[in-house]
Amino acid sequence: MLRRPDRVPRSRRGHRGPWTTARKFATLRWTVVGVWAALLAVRIVVVATSPDADLKWFGVTEAVAIAVGVALIGFALLRARTVRLRREDEALALAIRRIDPTVWLVPAAPTDELRRSVADLRPGLALGDRVTWAFGATEASLWELDERRATRMLVIRWSRMAHVGLEDERTPAGSRGTAVVLHHVRHDDTPAVATFFVRSGPGSRRMLGRGPRLERLVADLARERIVA
Repeated sequence: MLRRPDRVPRSRRGHRGPWTTARKFATLRWTVVGVWAALLAVRIVVVATSPDADLKWFGVTEAVAIAVGVALIGFALLRARTVRLRREDEALALAIRRIDPTVWLVPAAPTDELRRSVADLRPGLALGDRVTWAFGATEASLWELDERRATRMLVIRWSRMAHVGLEDERTPAGSRGTAVVLHHVRHDDTPAVATFFVRSGPGSRRMLGRGPRLERLVADLARERIVA
């Protein structure tokens, strides 16, 4: 579940704040480029001063430096992407809790069935790859961050929830996964189903498989439905 981000104290005058992800990546990038440039300069000097020098060892060093540099930059890009996604999820969580501070939040990913249901209810809107479910005292609501604005896409009142369970579904990546299933009754008294995958945490795209965490979530939702 998502938790409220800790409050960050204001920085003191004259005190430089913590490095941002962009600053860290820029520092790493220029460090790698500097190492490559230094190796190139050394090669030029060696070739100019000693044309007959054996540069096999130097070639190995250059190859290792290039491979390590590429690996570091690739890792930094993946890390920056993960941090960005986590901040977006935390921003959505903060916006939801400003509306209702009592809800508990679950980072999720929509199934194709949920996308179709939302499209039928709200024509012109399409769910993204990452959403968040907010479970409160009276209802369960589906939220998405749309251009830095929290948008509620679906609301299911606990009084209209009929059953909560698990079933096997095809994940967005094409593999088999386990989805949470919410059987409910719409306002026009027609039956409906909302299914979603649970992500492992804020900013993550990895889906939880069938196991203790999903079973505990389903048990909590079922208990909430009964109590409400």
